[in-house]
Amino acid sequence: MKKFDHWTLTLLGFALLTLKAHSQDMPLSMLLIEGEGWKLVSEGHAFTDAPCADDKGNFYFSDMRSTPPAIWKVAPDGTKSKFLEGTSCSGLKWGPDGRLYACVGKDKQLVAFEFPGGKKTVVAEDVQPNDLVVTHKGHVYFTETGKKQITFVNPKTGEKRAVDTGITAPNGITVSPDQGTLAVSDSAGVHVWAMRIEADGSLTHKEPYMTLRTEVDTNAKSPDGRSPVYKTRSSGDGMTSDRQGRYYVASAVGVQVFDPTGRMSGVLPKPTGKFMTSCGFGGPNMDVLYVTCADQVFARKTKANGNLFFLPPPKDAPPAAKKK
Repeated sequence: MKKFDHWTLTLLGFALLTLKAHSQDMPLSMLLIEGEGWKLVSEGHAFTDAPCADDKGNFYFSDMRSTPPAIWKVAPDGTKSKFLEGTSCSGLKWGPDGRLYACVGKDKQLVAFEFPGGKKTVVAEDVQPNDLVVTHKGHVYFTETGKKQITFVNPKTGEKRAVDTGITAPNGITVSPDQGTLAVSDSAGVHVWAMRIEADGSLTHKEPYMTLRTEVDTNAKSPDGRSPVYKTRSSGDGMTSDRQGRYYVASAVGVQVFDPTGRMSGVLPKPTGKFMTSCGFGGPNMDVLYVTCADQVFARKTKANGNLFFLPPPKDAPPAAKKK
C-alpha cells in the first residue's frame, strides 16, 4: 500500500473540500458567459507577450519585437497607449513595492521599472529569464528555460538562487490563490509541475500536477493506421490562476483550464491560428481573460476573477490540491 506524507495528505484533504464546494466538478460552463467570445483588443504588433494587470483595472502587454520594443497599456475603457519604450520583455508583473518587474532575456537581466518616470533598476544579472511571478511578499520566481531552472530572487536583500532544476523546458509560471503553491508549464513536455512554496522561498514536493493536451501529429501514423497520434510537445506557455483556484495555460491547442485538483475543465480554442504566447486576467473586476497571439491581443469576459499576486491573498482563497 502506498504511503503518503503529511503534505500529500493535506493536499488530498484540500482536494476533497474543494470538490465538495464545487459539486464535484468545475466545467467550462462555470467559467464562460453565453454569447461572450474572443474580441480583438489590439493588432498590428510584431510579437506580443507578457500580459499583466494592475489594481486600477489597467491591462499591460509587451510587443517584444517592435522597433523600438514597447510595453502597451489598455485602460478599462479600452483606450490603448504606449506605456514604456526601449525594453524587450518576455514577462511582466507588478510587485507590492509598486514597481513593474520584467524579464529581459536579451540583456540577461531581471529588471524593475519605477513610475512615474520609468526608471529602470537591474534586480538580477547573468540570468536567462523567460517568465515570472511576483508574490505579495515581494519574492520573484522566474523560469530560465534554457537552463531547465526556476530561480528565486529577493529584491530587498539581493538574494538569488536556483530553487528547482530538471523540468525539460520550464516556461509559464504562476501561483495558487493562497500563494502556497507554484505551478510551472513545460513547453517541451505535457505537464504542468506544482511545488509547495516554503517560508524561506524554497520549493518542495515537486509533482507533475496537470497533463496538457497536445496537437495531433499529422505526419505520424498509429500502429492500427486509424487512431490519431498526438505530439509529445504541448507548447505550454504563459500561465495564470483565478480566485476560484483554476489554472489557465496558453498552449498550441488554446487556453487549457484545470480545476484546483489538477483535473482538466476544458480548452478554450485559440481566437486565431497564430501562435499563442500567454494569458492573464485584467479589467476593473479582474474578470476579463486576455491572450497574446503573435501580432494580436484578444480578450473575453468570464464568470471568473483573476488574482493580483502583489496583493495579500484573500482569506478564503482555495489552496492547490492534489488530485487522487
